[in-house]
Amino acid sequence: MRIKVCDPTLMKNWQIVERTSRGPKTMSILSGIYVKAYNNKITLMATDLKTSIKCTVHDAVIEEEGESIFPTKGVGEIIKKLSLDFLIEATNERITIKHERDKFSFTTYPTEDFPKLPVSTSATLACRIDAKELLRIISEGSFTGSSTEEFPQYLSSSLLEFKENTARLIATDGKRLSLSEAELIETNVDEQTILIPIRGINELERILSTLSGDAVVEILYDDSQCYFKTDDIELVIRRVESVFPPYERIISSDKTTWMVVDRQKLIDALEKVEVVVRDYNKVVILDLNPAGNLFISAYAQNIGEAFMELDADIDGEPLKVGFNVSYLLQGVKVIEDTTVRLSFNGPHGQMRLRKLGSDNFLYILMPVILPDDMLKEKEEIDEV
Repeated sequence: MRIKVCDPTLMKNWQIVERTSRGPKTMSILSGIYVKAYNNKITLMATDLKTSIKCTVHDAVIEEEGESIFPTKGVGEIIKKLSLDFLIEATNERITIKHERDKFSFTTYPTEDFPKLPVSTSATLACRIDAKELLRIISEGSFTGSSTEEFPQYLSSSLLEFKENTARLIATDGKRLSLSEAELIETNVDEQTILIPIRGINELERILSTLSGDAVVEILYDDSQCYFKTDDIELVIRRVESVFPPYERIISSDKTTWMVVDRQKLIDALEKVEVVVRDYNKVVILDLNPAGNLFISAYAQNIGEAFMELDADIDGEPLKVGFNVSYLLQGVKVIEDTTVRLSFNGPHGQMRLRKLGSDNFLYILMPVILPDDMLKEKEEIDEV
């Protein structure tokens, strides 16, 4: 095989594929990228046995057809340091890169040892969706799940749910829940749920961020895999064999206090208050006064304290409630709207965060039980 690299498209696709070539250390062949060059088309493939990816480069300059497995660690590092117009030659045993007067050579792996990747030929088409909308629901809906393997397995997974003409992505870590929804271009199923590992979802998010704004993604599935296909990329993620809890049962509509506030001002205030409690208990106290302002406070023994006041539209009952400031910040930051609405159900009930003009996002966070001494400390300081 001989390939002339004179277009940045191949380099872009290489970078997309190489992150998946990180399989178990006991299988060194999985640290390589399987490259096929036929009919003016180069196909790059990689897998870690749980996630597989295939990228296609069209109108490639192929001087000699063939296929080989390129070791990512060596070949990848070299080609990133080269400008375009270099040559890659591959035999059954070695890969050689030539650029002007420079030459680099690496040992390859037998192609017959590379695992067979799942194919979507017999998979069921679930839907077609705008790539930017799929990227949005991943960003908004998956951040509460754990990227490390947890038990039960659903804690490190996201539920992809198709219902009528919408797709939902939901995740939870047991303390909070995130949900995001998008309309579909086309749907082929009345109702279907697929549980996908967060690691695979994170990889899909990274790939979607490289696509053009008008790209469309096809989502297919079979009994063991979920397939995400664009014109040139196919990502395959192994489904999680577990059951996601009936999340709709825990979503309450009850509220005692509600608030509309500028999102960026709330972020700025929480980030400042977080400095005080970051290495202590991470607890921030929201003091909501109907027809008044929002007071934010935090206290860390032997460290310091913080008090801030924000303009807000508050209604309902007066409320003083505590939250993990990192968790609260994550929910506020993940959306891009200028204004957010928060609903509270007393000091011990769930807080629900939504966008002001849309119901396509929901973040549920449980409060922190505030000890009497924290509340007393704030009251005493107010009196002074």
